[in-house]
Amino acid sequence: MKKIRSVLTLLCAVILMASCCVSCESENVKTEGFDINGYTVIRSSRASKDLISHTVTFKNMIKTTVGTELSVKEDWVPRDETLDESGSEILVGNTNRTASANAKAKLDESDDENAFIIEIVGNKIVILGKTDEITIHALKYFLINFVRTSKEDGKIFIDANYSKISSADTNVIMFDNFVQFKMSDIVSVYEPQSQWSTTTFQYPKIIQLQYQEKEENNGILLSILNSSEHFYRLFRSYDNGDDWKQVTQIYDKINKGVRGGRMGTLYELPADIGDFKKGTIILAGTSSALDTHPEKTAIVLYYSTDLGETWTAYQSIDFAKGRTNGDGIWEPFLIYEEETERIYCFYSDDSDPEHDQKLVYKYTTDFKNWVGADGKTGADADPCEAVACDDPKLRPGMISIAKMGNGEYIMTYEMVGLKMNPTYAKRTKRLDDWGDVSDYGTLVESTDGVVFGSSPWCAWSPVGGECGTLIVVGKHRVDDTNDKTAPDMFVSFDYGKTFIGIDNPIDYTITSANRCGYSPGLFFSSDGRTLYYVNNPNFGPENEYIAFRRIEIIE
Repeated sequence: MKKIRSVLTLLCAVILMASCCVSCESENVKTEGFDINGYTVIRSSRASKDLISHTVTFKNMIKTTVGTELSVKEDWVPRDETLDESGSEILVGNTNRTASANAKAKLDESDDENAFIIEIVGNKIVILGKTDEITIHALKYFLINFVRTSKEDGKIFIDANYSKISSADTNVIMFDNFVQFKMSDIVSVYEPQSQWSTTTFQYPKIIQLQYQEKEENNGILLSILNSSEHFYRLFRSYDNGDDWKQVTQIYDKINKGVRGGRMGTLYELPADIGDFKKGTIILAGTSSALDTHPEKTAIVLYYSTDLGETWTAYQSIDFAKGRTNGDGIWEPFLIYEEETERIYCFYSDDSDPEHDQKLVYKYTTDFKNWVGADGKTGADADPCEAVACDDPKLRPGMISIAKMGNGEYIMTYEMVGLKMNPTYAKRTKRLDDWGDVSDYGTLVESTDGVVFGSSPWCAWSPVGGECGTLIVVGKHRVDDTNDKTAPDMFVSFDYGKTFIGIDNPIDYTITSANRCGYSPGLFFSSDGRTLYYVNNPNFGPENEYIAFRRIEIIE
């Protein structure tokens, strides 16, 4: 599969919890300590808005880390005054100081457009990039390498004669708790074999195998996609996602007169459940009637015991009880609750006459009997409700759930019927208790007021600080000015109390005529240090494909 070099510039707005780019991991420079007490941060009066904002964040992070309060001033001086260069200064960008001019001359000798220089000349610390954008990278490099490792108040660990030209890595983001996201190249999982293909691809999902009996099989990546065909395509990677190969096609062979291959999701059993052994791979998806009869819409389970090579359509756990043609049950999501040893299947249900759509679930402890409302079992049993709004016109849907380190489960979903389908979240300690089912939950919103909607997905990792890292991604921004641009990915380091928006790691353009970016997939590695992400960024027979990217979390 081809690799696609990222053209993203992952710069983010400076907000209450700022996220910025950084060039590389720490150099772990150890010296006696360079005292910056009494220094002033000087920036160019011609600096861009982004550099001005990031300079303030730079000053604030030094205060938080080493306790030194630095002031920020621009380099402008009145014409009738003489420039005083005697002060102790941190020079950010192309200032009017002699040290900045000398550093720029050195930098100009480099052909690398991402080059930046950090050097100490007497009582001047120079931080300068080829552009303001690269200077921002240099600021974060400085923080990671020389400030984060500091142990003494007012001192940073950099040699008094330090002078180095480096190259910025634009695929790395640093947050204000010094957690870093390092992006891999974007890789194509699947693309049409012909530019004249009329097949569309959506609902890409991904898992990493973690519970296989043979240890050498743990770490294998599996990805699945929904298409306009009547089957699922399954793909496998043995090299952490650098190369992908289609393994098989999966069909619904237990329901007649339906089309399978819709809205599939993958799950690997973390424990023995009934006759299924730990490590069995489960596929849950929707099959719907070819003749649009909603009563034939079903949530269907498939299983594989050979790393996804072969699959068996096993059972339908629910059938739609629709009121008109087109109603049905959709978008299943599987999750295991260790305390009760239950497997839950959550899904969207628009077959209830009292609700345009609601979020529901059934659970099992044996993969034979699925328990629904009032403890009844069987495919004909009504499901339990998780979100069922009082307003019958609202359509909560496309559920995903992640268990976090505080013991809470967080559930994200879109709310169709509100403007541009905003993302909401609910929390619980038990998967069978979501409180008042008419409660919308909490709007998922970044600290700078951005909301996104449509087909959200969430995942949590214990890596990234005391509260780990929670990721939520969706399709588009909920506002009138940005709805044609790629959405943010939201990151939280406090169990979802606050979110930071970063540019989507797999960029795409939204138009009303296609489903690009629809229902992406997220999955964390077993150690929580790598996020695996799949999405469908392009539309059109000549360039549509499913894309993959790794995001490494560095603490």
